[in-house]
Amino acid sequence: MIRARIEQDLDRLSAVLDAMRIPSSRLRGKDPKEWLQEYDAELSWVFDMAPVPVTPTKNVVGHIQVYRPAGESPFSHLAEYANEPADKLLAVGKHFVRPNTYEYGIGRYLLKESVEYIQSQGKIPTLELNGNGFLPQAFYEKFGFEEVPSGDPGETSMIYTK
Repeated sequence: MIRARIEQDLDRLSAVLDAMRIPSSRLRGKDPKEWLQEYDAELSWVFDMAPVPVTPTKNVVGHIQVYRPAGESPFSHLAEYANEPADKLLAVGKHFVRPNTYEYGIGRYLLKESVEYIQSQGKIPTLELNGNGFLPQAFYEKFGFEEVPSGDPGETSMIYTK
């Protein structure tokens, strides 16, 4: 089940990131807890495999975050590409699922719910894979995201087009 992330989930999410063997460069040299809290997120959800709505549990296996991209972030060219003001964009990020726990099904569910939330706010979903996405680009493309050339070879920005 998806639920709002709470402070007690941070240790479990850090363990998930450790299990994924994420290089510290992907976390921009930050401690996993600090990295998870670096944005002023509009929402942070976890996927909890526990069959009951009691929180917290030790069954948190996935995470996703929705936040407003900063003005001069890697997302600024996405507003131009979409021909929309930057405040019409919301970014999906910090999207990861513990390996070997139905990661694609859970990842798809977290992404679907996030996209629906963003669209219900009248916004356009975007994402930047290099620092925030841990599932393959093809996963996001199958879901309806399209890569937007940025001119920076180290950056993969995407916008939802369905």
